[in-house]
Amino acid sequence: MKAVAILAVIFCCLLMFRVERSYKVAIMMLGTLVFTLVTVPIPFGAANYLIPLSFIISELRHLKSLIKETKGTIIWKLMGLSFIMFLLTIINSPHLHDFTSIRYFLQSELLFKYFVLLYAFWAFGKDENSIRPTLKCTYIGMIVLTFFGLLNYLTKTADFVSVMMSGVEYAGVGASDIYGAGGAFTYSDRFRVQAMFLNPFDYGYVCILILILHFYAMINRMEKKGVFYIVALCSIFGVITCGCRTILLCSIIGVVVYVLMAFSMKKKIKLALWSILVTIVIYLFVPAAQEATDYMFSMFKENSKIGGSSLEMRELQYAAVLYHIKDNPLFGCGYGYFNIDLGWGLGKEFIVDRDLYGLEGVVMNYLLERGLVGLFLYVLFYICLIIFCFRIRLYFRAVSALGISILVTYLCFANMTGELRSAYPTLLLMGYVIKVTFNRNVNIDRKKNFM
Repeated sequence: MKAVAILAVIFCCLLMFRVERSYKVAIMMLGTLVFTLVTVPIPFGAANYLIPLSFIISELRHLKSLIKETKGTIIWKLMGLSFIMFLLTIINSPHLHDFTSIRYFLQSELLFKYFVLLYAFWAFGKDENSIRPTLKCTYIGMIVLTFFGLLNYLTKTADFVSVMMSGVEYAGVGASDIYGAGGAFTYSDRFRVQAMFLNPFDYGYVCILILILHFYAMINRMEKKGVFYIVALCSIFGVITCGCRTILLCSIIGVVVYVLMAFSMKKKIKLALWSILVTIVIYLFVPAAQEATDYMFSMFKENSKIGGSSLEMRELQYAAVLYHIKDNPLFGCGYGYFNIDLGWGLGKEFIVDRDLYGLEGVVMNYLLERGLVGLFLYVLFYICLIIFCFRIRLYFRAVSALGISILVTYLCFANMTGELRSAYPTLLLMGYVIKVTFNRNVNIDRKKNFM
């Protein structure tokens, strides 16, 4: 299985030199669904590094014109902001003072995270239909992902994860479990489906994103309803079986935000009434739905019998973070402080401060390791994207709704459980949202209205 997965990644990389740009970004999106754990035994061999790197190399001859196209846009400004974030973090991080650590940080934080927004902007066309290749690839990807998710659910073991992680040293989810990465939740009190991801939260999150994307496509007649229904079933399966209350809540928030932003008030009222009616009926007559709902809302109860995060635990986490940065609140304790100095990336036996409870929240992480300045720049980055989406709403209602719902879903997820691998697919889709705003010949001052 591992050899087949590696060959599939290599094939996708080679396709970057043969297919049109819109298919290149589709391949990158496919990689976030099925290749997250696949690593080719070469430098930058991780699939989510190697695939976008292949895209960059394939477009080197067009680099000058692509940069020219980008100058003056919000993308150009956001990339500058992300580069400032990158430099400030290096300057203020004791663990980023050697070539190896800086190279790793460069590829994980800048080249294959924030710059993914730039790559997607380059790859997508100005026509809204340029999303069609991504729809096709994510449709296939969701079927494959759900197949492994179903196997995981039935056997209680993520065999794909076990095979991909064999021989790999890691810490974190299930790291100390004798059954390996794919058996991390086999005998756990809270069984979670991992499918093709190390962390079940990542599995649930991509399911939400794909559901919103295909809902947008179906509503705007870019794909048949039958295709959407299949994707919706696959996505709902992932959202429910990943066993994460955060995912359940984020899925509801994401879909509701899209409906509110995309449809007229008359349609909103109709949809709201039907949604309330259907929700009540399902809750009353479907025991599994009732259990999932009660499970989700248990996160707000301090004395809940269900394990996981609570508001009381959040308060304790923030108090612990503020204690650690008391000597340098502006720039924090530096990148890697949580995993290295506090031992959370080394295994349970090395943990120094257990009051952090895994640091579940991107705001906590940035505050701890990058301080108030780093947190401000992070928040500014996403505020700029949100403002942009609202400003284009008059001319691009459907696309604006897609962008806002994606960003709201991401921010909810990242602050409820941590960023994990959510930024990569989020910024890929945001590249589409930004690019298609240059589609129509609208007589407006873009710099004034679109940042």
